[in-house]
Amino acid sequence: MNDTEAVPAARGTVLGSGGLHVEWEALPWAHSVGAALVVGCGSRDDPAGREGTAHLAEHLQVLADPAAGAGGVPLDAVTGVDRTTFRGTGDPDDAGRLVRRLLDIASGRGPRTAPDVFEGERNAVLLETRRMDHRPMLRLGPALAAAAADEPGLDAVGRTTTRSVGRITPADVRGVVERGYPGAGARLFLAGPPGAADGVRAALDRHRPTCAPPRGSGGDTTVPRRPAEPGGHLPLDGLDGLVAVTLLRPRDTPSLTLDALLDPRGPVVGHPAEDGPRPIGRTVVEGRSERVDMVVWRAEDIAVPLERRLAQLVAGDWRAPLAALTGRLRDARASARHWQLATPLGRVGDAADRYALPGRPCGPRRIALWRVTGGTPECLARHPLP
Repeated sequence: MNDTEAVPAARGTVLGSGGLHVEWEALPWAHSVGAALVVGCGSRDDPAGREGTAHLAEHLQVLADPAAGAGGVPLDAVTGVDRTTFRGTGDPDDAGRLVRRLLDIASGRGPRTAPDVFEGERNAVLLETRRMDHRPMLRLGPALAAAAADEPGLDAVGRTTTRSVGRITPADVRGVVERGYPGAGARLFLAGPPGAADGVRAALDRHRPTCAPPRGSGGDTTVPRRPAEPGGHLPLDGLDGLVAVTLLRPRDTPSLTLDALLDPRGPVVGHPAEDGPRPIGRTVVEGRSERVDMVVWRAEDIAVPLERRLAQLVAGDWRAPLAALTGRLRDARASARHWQLATPLGRVGDAADRYALPGRPCGPRRIALWRVTGGTPECLARHPLP
């Protein structure tokens, strides 16, 4: 059985820019240049008591465009547990402007913004944080991921509160950017027509000195992590009785078989739904080396049939009932990926999503059943997946 994703995105020439690894893919049919910058800095790098700093830094980096007087370079961005990704697209005749914009971010120079801009973006992050406060389910995913995984800190995003965001200072933002953006965790993906290559190379050459690894890093440019906070858990008020199944696996090893295991038509989710309540939500939390997929039910009485079903699956050949579903998923994924890879921005976004940051190996794959009790995930069953 072919257990990997179909339609891999081939990458092309590897270019250097000081300490930054750059990949360029020539697309003869393209009419635009796509770019995606991954930096090895995310919510796990937030200073203790100022959770939300990396998220606010991402907002400010998007705004702090040195070329704004010439119309600026529009970007979108997202902050995860271990990484922040910036994406944009540009005119092939002016590809250097897009590249220079992202290289400026990758250099690790903290964003310099006016006080009113800083407060405006702090308020934007506060609005997103209040959504978590009013929708506690958004905190359940990080809490379950941290409980299910071997990689500490997967609840980093969920630990952001309105109080912690209110404490962030411009110095906190600059410190996180200067420590976390440069180094081995940064990578720039570029794709576009061959004619744009000269502008790309010229931009890389001009910015080569600014992308060097941080001083004193020696040969190891991995971003230093702040120590995990001892004890404590995310309060999951109002969620007692919720039941969830989590699937732990390596982040950088796609598997259609594992996808099928928690698919709505699969043996775990689909089977209980035939005779009981349907799931109320599903999500994925990804760290540096591990990924946790989860499905959540509201009714506590579904725990017993789920526990029985998981035990039956693991005791037998758990791959056998997934064979037909895996084939259907492969066809659907192949079609979706063909569409995604049809644009330069889609190709670099795919490459950025698949890029594995330097880190330790993932622990063993396993599936587990949880119930929220007293605001804390309680493990009811845990099974390794050979």
